[in-house]
Amino acid sequence: MPFSHSAVAHRILLIDDDVELAQMLREYLEPNHCLLTLAHTGAHGLALLAQDDYDLVLLDLMLPDGNGLDLLKHYRRRSRRPVIMFTAHGGETDRVLGLEFGADDYLAKPFSPRELKARITAVLRRFEEVPEATTPTLTLGALTLDPASGRVRLDGEDILLTGAEQRILELLMRAPGQVIAREQIGMYALGRRPERYDRSIDTHISTLRKKLHLDASGDSLSIRNLRGLGYVLAGAA
Repeated sequence: MPFSHSAVAHRILLIDDDVELAQMLREYLEPNHCLLTLAHTGAHGLALLAQDDYDLVLLDLMLPDGNGLDLLKHYRRRSRRPVIMFTAHGGETDRVLGLEFGADDYLAKPFSPRELKARITAVLRRFEEVPEATTPTLTLGALTLDPASGRVRLDGEDILLTGAEQRILELLMRAPGQVIAREQIGMYALGRRPERYDRSIDTHISTLRKKLHLDASGDSLSIRNLRGLGYVLAGAA
């Protein structure tokens, strides 16, 4: 199956100090409409990101000259392009932190190139599926979201969300007061169903609450978790 629904090669930056893994991924992904640029240190990765825009970034948590989370936090100050983070096997805390800092998805090492390709395809498809310009802006109180541009404003101020966060918010805002199943959120935001014990959707929701100040007492809007059912955007009178 081809890497992309189009013949256009996606430009991907891999920041990982594992030279052998990087070469293996390049050999596996490049025949599938992908141009892979390699950086083996955080400093080199930051320099490349400053010079050019990539369609997607693959980022290892542990780098020889620093923490991948710091690099991710720096990158998220100026870009919402998708990021998939690599974490050590069993490092749940690291995976949660990666999502909170702005990663769209994560993979625990060791992983198969086939699984990585599937995750890349899903994340890019969701990021590139831009609604038509005629799609109306969604408004709930002081919160607005333009699905066509991905622009989110709260009380007149821009809020920078990742692609996954923006799509989750869009789904909830389209059906305020209605319960949206975690499986539906996963397919719409990440292009995949959440696996058992997968906390990625829950972490994205938690980050949304913080960015939009929805967990403060007295707010008219809140994102509620109905155990076993899903999430609902409540209080949107």
